[in-house]
Amino acid sequence: MKTRLLSATANNRQRPLLTVITSVLLAPLTIVGVATTSSSSANAAKLTDDIELSGIVRVIGGYLESDNHSIDGYSDSVSLHQQSLIALQPTWHINDRLSTTLQWVGHTGEGRESGIEWAYLSYSLNDQWQLKAGKLRMPFFHYSDSIDVGYSYPWVSPPLQLYNNKLFPTFKGANVSYNFAGESFAVRLEGLYGYYHSDSVMIAGSRLGADAKVDNMYGANAALRRGHWGLRLAYHTGDSQTRMEFLTPLMTALQQAGFDDASSTLKAEGPVNVYSIGADYEDFTSFYRAEWVRTVTDLDFSPTQTSYYLSAGRYIQDWTLHLTFASSANTRTEPSDELQPFLADPTTPLYPLAAGYYTAYQRIPTGGMNSVTLGARWDFRLNMALKTDISYLKETSAYSGFFVNEGDSSQDVEAQTGTLYQIGWEWIF
Repeated sequence: MKTRLLSATANNRQRPLLTVITSVLLAPLTIVGVATTSSSSANAAKLTDDIELSGIVRVIGGYLESDNHSIDGYSDSVSLHQQSLIALQPTWHINDRLSTTLQWVGHTGEGRESGIEWAYLSYSLNDQWQLKAGKLRMPFFHYSDSIDVGYSYPWVSPPLQLYNNKLFPTFKGANVSYNFAGESFAVRLEGLYGYYHSDSVMIAGSRLGADAKVDNMYGANAALRRGHWGLRLAYHTGDSQTRMEFLTPLMTALQQAGFDDASSTLKAEGPVNVYSIGADYEDFTSFYRAEWVRTVTDLDFSPTQTSYYLSAGRYIQDWTLHLTFASSANTRTEPSDELQPFLADPTTPLYPLAAGYYTAYQRIPTGGMNSVTLGARWDFRLNMALKTDISYLKETSAYSGFFVNEGDSSQDVEAQTGTLYQIGWEWIF
């Protein structure tokens, strides 16, 4: 991590730092189509001749101006622990071709799990082909691999509508990548296969308890860079056999009462398909970037979601100013109507079951949310940056899943709005 970041910036002090960082993180792609490498440099913290250590520190503060709601853990009191973290990444170079990498991440936020984020073995067949096996990041998005490295992107937080809706952020398995760098363009192709088993899933930035199982996961992505232009295409799929903890008692009760149709609508079992497209333009003075992601399932309880963002920024010496519009929309799902007759009579023994079923269905995110973010970044040192964002967030229709009602367990039926203020200090070492 530090090897790739600092070695590339050491001789480019006159170049806008974020431009350098972006190109390096996309190694071996660069804006001029020349391959870069991740070989060791004098800047890396070498523990021995074969072992080096790098790390990340993020200190993020935030405050949400909203009426009795929270979003991404932020509410109407200043918080410094929701997204702050420290990460350590040791790499052991067993030989010139074989290495092993671990990444431990310690989160201060209650809704984020600390522990081993990466643990994989890497083998380079040659300068073009590389194999990895172990616990790896799911490459859904442009910044998937560097999501915890806040230093690598301009915002304090990437657009919530995309980066907070990762159902399974990591996987265990293997991937193979091919890199080609010509005189005027560069290509990176990657394929993966594996599985994801966990005790939780992430939905709209909230961690929900679950017996999460996604097997037979596979996918591919392709990145092309020519001059200042970049294009990324990706497709990933998996077979979900997930059971949500808070729904299991209700599903059991419905089955026992003979309402199999209603019970089946609460299942989180079936195929999950994720399609994504990204494009960007970047030079020494400005950048323009867009990403579009669509998640398609056959699950009644997990509607299809489409999200995107458009971002533009300007480099002014050590400063970066940027503006981003982001949006998400969910398809609406309809509950089974077989319990509808029992809602009319609260005295019937089946009324509590019917009320519980339709209340649970109200927790399905079927609305959408738009946001506008204005931000600034100051690279005051080679490996440090200060950032600030102001984001206006508005649900286009309730309920998007992003806003959480702090005063009532039931979800609002009206669209919510809020303004999120954030400031961050980023450090890589």
